[in-house]
Amino acid sequence: MATEAIERPARLRPVTRLGAHVLAVLQILGEVTRLFFATVRLVPAAIVDRGRVTAQMVRVGTDTLWIGGLLSLFVGMVLVVQAAEQVRNVSQDVLGPIVGLSMTKELGPVMMAFLLAGRAGSAMAAELGSMTVYDEINALRTMDIDPVRFLVMPRFVAATLTLPVLIVYADFIGVWGGAAVVAVDPAITIPVRSYFDRMLEWVKFTDFVVGIAKGLVFGMIASIVPCTFGLRTSGGTEGIATSTTAAVVWSFILILVFDFVIVRVTFAL
Repeated sequence: MATEAIERPARLRPVTRLGAHVLAVLQILGEVTRLFFATVRLVPAAIVDRGRVTAQMVRVGTDTLWIGGLLSLFVGMVLVVQAAEQVRNVSQDVLGPIVGLSMTKELGPVMMAFLLAGRAGSAMAAELGSMTVYDEINALRTMDIDPVRFLVMPRFVAATLTLPVLIVYADFIGVWGGAAVVAVDPAITIPVRSYFDRMLEWVKFTDFVVGIAKGLVFGMIASIVPCTFGLRTSGGTEGIATSTTAAVVWSFILILVFDFVIVRVTFAL
């Protein structure tokens, strides 16, 4: 009997850990959802606080242009090289549609969302985490300033509005990167004109709409998740580092989850 009393907790330990992880995940999702609705209610105040929103748009958008352009350029070039190798025995006329559809519907939105979450999102989590650890958030509340309106809402609006623009920019650069490879690579036999003609036959306006819709959703995720982790930070500098890492990881996961949901919905319509 004594042996059973000792062994039973040991057998339950993995289940206990699993339950603790599930509860932690649900708690984080609950906090993200609560902050999301609290922020959405304050979005009309962005007109009054447009100065802070504009400053965040510059940080999120303008400062991301060069790395986003470089990334998109090489992704478009790699797409053409890879696809040309796969279809060399069929027809290279499909290179334009492959690059166009890939960039507008999938690679452009996800790539820019990851870049936004990893670059601007980590900065949001670190900034708000530092303010939480050093009691600056409590100081704002003491002065009767709503931290959600003052800190979260401008970042949320800036990311949501900026990411669709970055996606269109990435699509443009990626398509022209592919065209550059078509023009100079001797292994590709189709002319650049055929590359664009075939692309325009396949890529429709609705494909751009899907990419922009993804950008709106991903922009919300890439801002609200880091802000949530920033506001729940504790434990000094180590806690700030932990929250920043967790914010980026959670943003990536939720972006992929919602990407699947959006794709599934668009194909079901």
